Amino acid sequence: MSDLNFKATNIKCMGCVNNIREGLQNINGVTSVEVALETGLVDVSGDDLSAQAIIDKLASLGYPVA
Repeated sequence: MSDLNFKATNIKCMGCVNNIREGLQNINGVTSVEVALETGLVDVSGDDLSAQAIIDKLASLGYPVA
């Protein structure tokens, strides 16, 4: 298992946090997603994670990586 950490932008409310969690859970290999509303940090855990797939998904959800 590995962990990847990202700093995303535009995270303004718990709705944003939930959108990110739900969106990233659909990526193959992702087992958990933690999002810090205050800091914009997104921590993703799982097996055989693709950083680029996560970055692309965050951008498509409206939360590009800083």
